[in-house]
Amino acid sequence: MNNDYLNDEMEIDLLELLKALLKNSKKILICTFVCGMVAFVLSAFILPKSYVSSTDITIHPQGELLDYTSYLVGDRVLNDVGSKLKMDSSSLNESIVVTRDSNNSYNYNIAVTTSDPNLSYKVVNEVIKAFEKELSGELNLYGITTLNEAQVNNVPVSPNVKKNTIIGVLVGFTIGVAYFVLCFLFDKHFKNKDEVEAYLGVDVLAEIPVNK
Repeated sequence: MNNDYLNDEMEIDLLELLKALLKNSKKILICTFVCGMVAFVLSAFILPKSYVSSTDITIHPQGELLDYTSYLVGDRVLNDVGSKLKMDSSSLNESIVVTRDSNNSYNYNIAVTTSDPNLSYKVVNEVIKAFEKELSGELNLYGITTLNEAQVNNVPVSPNVKKNTIIGVLVGFTIGVAYFVLCFLFDKHFKNKDEVEAYLGVDVLAEIPVNK
């Protein structure tokens, strides 16, 4: 036995590795397909979906311009909306995102995300109504103008089926390739006569062909 062979650092024969991967290419493709299908089915049919409805409004103050973001999602507005739609204030607060336009401080975007497209639409409209009813006089406002009406959006914003399917395909392909690379690296069988000669330290006198 040639101890130098055992002590030598492992050298990967890239050509042999490539042959091993090509030999198992069908299994790799099956793994890729299965993972992609699992990701697609989970995203399209099993994972809970979220729907967004949004609107843009302009607030017209009579006096000093304020930041009305906190008022739009304040307790008085949320309590009023919650009582009409039978929702608790905490869940409403989590579902509503109010953004002030950085280019026009009078403009605000109100976006609502829930598991029901119709509910998202209703919440957006009720927030505007409640804000105008509860705080218009107190904040000394001329009124509110709706720039873009809220719409019922039946296309879910999450989960992203296309993105998740692509990720599933990539994960499946990676797992398949990694598995067969590891099998190749830890394979203790001799692959050719050169490895036998290097291991034993003697020449191979003859080879017996194997009919497949």
